[in-house]
Amino acid sequence: MSKPDAFSTPLFTVRPPRWLHAWRVRRARQQEAMRRHRMTVAFWQSLTVRQAALALLSAVVIGAVLSLIQGVGEAERERAKFANTGHLVMDLVENTASAAVWNLDPDLVSGLVRSVLAIDGVRSIRLIETPDRVLASGTRDTAPVEAGGGMWRDWLSSARFAAIFQDLAQTQRLLYRPSGSPRTGPVIGRLELELDTSRAAADYAAFIRATVVGGLVRDLALGVVLAVLLHTFLTRPLRAVGLAIARIDPSRAGAARLPDFPGQADNELGFLVRRFNEVLRLLDRSRSDMEQLATHDALTGLPNRLLLQRRLDEALRRRERWLRNPAGALSEGQGRPVPAGGRDGIALFFLDLDRFKHVNDSLGHDVGDRLLKAVAGRLRDCIGAGDMLGRLGGDEFLVVTEEAFEAVDAAVLAERLLKALEAPLMVEGGHQLHAGASIGVALVNDAADDATTLMRQADTALYVAKSAGRGQYRFFSPEMSERAESRLSTEANLRQALSIGSFELYFQPKVRAADQFLVGAEALVRWKHDGQLVQPGAFMTVAEDSGLIMELGSWVLDQAIREATHWTKLLPDFHIAVNVSARQIIAPGFVELVRDCLSRSGVAADRIEIEVTESVMVDSSRSLEVLWRLKRLGVRIAVDDFGTGFSSLSYLRQMPIDTLKIDRAFVQDLPRDSAIAAMILTLGARLGLEVVAEGVEREEQLAWLVAEGCPVVQGFYIAEPMPARQLEARFLHPLLMAREDEREGRSA
Repeated sequence: MSKPDAFSTPLFTVRPPRWLHAWRVRRARQQEAMRRHRMTVAFWQSLTVRQAALALLSAVVIGAVLSLIQGVGEAERERAKFANTGHLVMDLVENTASAAVWNLDPDLVSGLVRSVLAIDGVRSIRLIETPDRVLASGTRDTAPVEAGGGMWRDWLSSARFAAIFQDLAQTQRLLYRPSGSPRTGPVIGRLELELDTSRAAADYAAFIRATVVGGLVRDLALGVVLAVLLHTFLTRPLRAVGLAIARIDPSRAGAARLPDFPGQADNELGFLVRRFNEVLRLLDRSRSDMEQLATHDALTGLPNRLLLQRRLDEALRRRERWLRNPAGALSEGQGRPVPAGGRDGIALFFLDLDRFKHVNDSLGHDVGDRLLKAVAGRLRDCIGAGDMLGRLGGDEFLVVTEEAFEAVDAAVLAERLLKALEAPLMVEGGHQLHAGASIGVALVNDAADDATTLMRQADTALYVAKSAGRGQYRFFSPEMSERAESRLSTEANLRQALSIGSFELYFQPKVRAADQFLVGAEALVRWKHDGQLVQPGAFMTVAEDSGLIMELGSWVLDQAIREATHWTKLLPDFHIAVNVSARQIIAPGFVELVRDCLSRSGVAADRIEIEVTESVMVDSSRSLEVLWRLKRLGVRIAVDDFGTGFSSLSYLRQMPIDTLKIDRAFVQDLPRDSAIAAMILTLGARLGLEVVAEGVEREEQLAWLVAEGCPVVQGFYIAEPMPARQLEARFLHPLLMAREDEREGRSA
């Protein structure tokens, strides 16, 4: 393989200026558009040809009609002339013929015949004496009638027109005895003449030929003139308009304009051009409006998901050019320098407001919209000039920066965003609101080289941040993807379990603390998956986030009430407790669902206890309304895990509460740390509420609760959650046996 010649390799290459390159590209696009849109009309479909043919046809038809009218008139004139010729000959020889017949003069008769036949236009003569005796007759040889020859001569020959005069060829006149008065006295004979039609036919045929030929020439000339005029004043301007339209770039319709055509400003063509230019302007304005609607959020005016993804793709393409050729990218002025070490500067921040739903539910959507606009303004003030801020929808925002060369840079920006949203926001209407947010951060790496992957990673990190509590941010890590995939798998399995009925209810007994007599049970759901029972903590969060909690919760409520039907009949004070999430409480139709379950089972409403957490009280005024409706229905309300949330005593006064449940966190250290448990017992007694201690696992805990007057307890020390039949065997059957023994003793 030969080596390249050193002198054949250029030392440097001259690149054209960027403006020249852009002009060439734009010119090529225009030429391509012209090629695609140029007029490719067939010749016979051309408007010019059609107009010329129409003009010519119109001229020929009109000329033919005029020629026909002219020919008919000329025929009438020729017939009158032909008939007048016969009358003139008769007038000329009438007296001579009368004298010849009366005198029977042979010389006069023969002279008369010769004289008449000598007259041009007379073919024959007969002189008849009364009664019908022919004195003399004669016929002159005439030129033969022109015969047809070819289509032209056949149609316009004198033979074809001779028939026009045939009815006038025979003429006669009565002869009277000569006297002083003309045409008086007895009739002595008659004179018969036959006129020659060939000459009249020949004259008329010549006239018709001249008329047809002249008319055709005239009509052709008129058609050509009309075609030229139509092309000049109509077709050519229309073609110019079409070519101007073809040169318009559809992507830049607003910058295009049809030219004004000289002499056409005030006619229909000028009106067409003006209207088309106006349509172009409206089209450009509509295109801009549609682009704005398609790429920007209507409420805040921020870029939406589509535009954010487009700009993020552009940033990632710049990053790819930097990695391939940093020097070339810089020479084109298309980006920022790559940091030392090759780290990429692109980071994506996925923000979700923490308390937006509470604002919407309590103050209305109008205030919620104003809050979103205020948040958008606050975030816009926090980011740099080169950063991108957009709204994805709802209370989700996205920030993209190309300045996060290290993770610490992204952390600083995340903390700045959180701090900005921690400060109260004043919105229209005088509301001072605290938004707060959680942030998921994703940094560009080799595993995230497209916008979709990067946004998915930031969303995954956001979920982890929200799980950690409000006002947190988390960076994406590969482990998060594994957890996200696990959640998706769990969600799919939950959907399948709901469809095939893989759930089972367990019941944890609640007993009187003093004598451990069964007074109720809490319904707890278990998932039978792969031959094992899965605890609620492993799948309940996924069910909440995916919305499956609605279907699952409805099933739990219905099954628990069905199971309690028999138990409430045996134990007058027995209550069945069912845990209900905040999402179930505010769902439309929840109260109706409870009413239907009670109606189907026949269980009294006061035997059902709905357990809610403190967050239900704080997060939504809608929840409070639903709880009051349940209370009016007769259902008992219990606050689960009391003391672990953020509720205040004012909420206890507003809510229709029947029971407070001491959280296991305050029971597990009894009797060593008993302050909070004692306070809750005192609070319940003062408010007239029943108090239940859950999580009782040791004897000393139970002893302290009994000593302090706690009425009801539950926990592993009393009994673990168990299936319905096992609960009946352990708690109800002994009670039934005791009652049976007591009944037998009384009867004995």
